[in-house]
Amino acid sequence: MSAGSISSPLLAGIPRVRHGFGSLAEPLPRGFEKAWELRPAWRQVHGTRAVEVRTASQECGDADALFTAMPGIPIGVMTADCVPILLARADGNRVAAVHAGWRGTGARILRSLWASLSGLGEDPSGWVAAVGPAIGPCCYEVSPELAAAFAQDFGEHGPGRAVPKYRHLDLPGINEAELQAIGLSRIDVIRECTRCGRIDNYSKFHSYRRQGSGYRQWSIIAMEPVI
Repeated sequence: MSAGSISSPLLAGIPRVRHGFGSLAEPLPRGFEKAWELRPAWRQVHGTRAVEVRTASQECGDADALFTAMPGIPIGVMTADCVPILLARADGNRVAAVHAGWRGTGARILRSLWASLSGLGEDPSGWVAAVGPAIGPCCYEVSPELAAAFAQDFGEHGPGRAVPKYRHLDLPGINEAELQAIGLSRIDVIRECTRCGRIDNYSKFHSYRRQGSGYRQWSIIAMEPVI
């Protein structure tokens, strides 16, 4: 496994779409450097607001989900244990990026995004998604109260889906289940833990729980042409 950025085989098969999940060695996935100045400006706040990007360098305010039908404009999210989710229409004509920490996941950010997309006439069966590297249930120990709240709130997805073991949340698994509930059937889950994932005895990802604040990697998606 390369120490550089990571790709989803599912998204890689979508025409005219480029993407990448960053790592510690390559926080900004390769291939997006020249187009990066065209990215929108926004602030992640662990909320559920989804914004459509219509122009290069668009001011989006507070947002944790972005979507666009404009070629050449990269959209993405920063994470360091939270869950990055990249989505694309199967014909490559619209893409989206989501930042889902425990707050956004608990508030069902994916359903908020889909409310915006369905308002544009989008059909979830025509979309694919990739859930990127994030802290896994192996390492994500939380308070008994938070674990109990997630087990109750997401019990609809089956016993043990949200909390597979005592006090440990499975945020990637919850978001996969949420995508399935929305109506997506083609989902790639990259099961690499940002806290304990290693390569050649070195940490593979930035991790808030391991390093503290100030370190992030980008997960980016764009429709061609990308400069």
